[in-house]
Amino acid sequence: DILVNNAGVMYYTLMKNLHEDEWERQIEVNCKGVMNGIGAVLDGMLKRGKGHIINITSDAGKKGFAGLAVYSGTKFFIEGMSQALRQEVAGSGVKVTCVQPGDVRTSLTKASTDKEASAIYDGSSRCQILEPRNVAEAIVYAASQPQHVAVNEILIEPREAPI
Repeated sequence: DILVNNAGVMYYTLMKNLHEDEWERQIEVNCKGVMNGIGAVLDGMLKRGKGHIINITSDAGKKGFAGLAVYSGTKFFIEGMSQALRQEVAGSGVKVTCVQPGDVRTSLTKASTDKEASAIYDGSSRCQILEPRNVAEAIVYAASQPQHVAVNEILIEPREAPI
C-alpha cells in the first residue's frame, strides 16, 4: 500500500575534480533506483485503486548546492519525475509525496572521497542537524492523511540551515 523510496547516495565532489565513478553511482542509485522502486509497485497500486509513493528527495532537489552538483541534479530529477507521476495518477487513488530533508545525522556524507569538496561545503557540523526520527515523523504525517488529502511535498530542514 505504501512505498517509501529511500534509495540514495551522496558524494561531495567538485566538478573540476572529475570523480566520475561517484557521479555515475549517484545517477544509478538516486535516479534509476527510485524509478525501479516505483516500477515494482505502481501497477499493483493502480489495479487496487489506492496506494502511496513517498519519495525521499532532498532540499538539494529544490536548490542546487555547490559541491553537490551531481547529487542536486539527481534530486531535481526525482522532484520532476514525481510531479509528472502525480499528474499521471491523479484520479486513480494513488498519491505521490516528496519528502525533502536537509542535513540529517546519517552516514550519507561519510562516503565522499573528494576531501577538497567536503572540507569546503559539508556544513553538517555547523549547527544541530535533523535526526532520522524527524524525517520518519514527516513520512508518517504524509502517509496518515485521509484518502482525499494529498500532501505533495514536505520540506524539513535544520532550523539554522534553511535554503
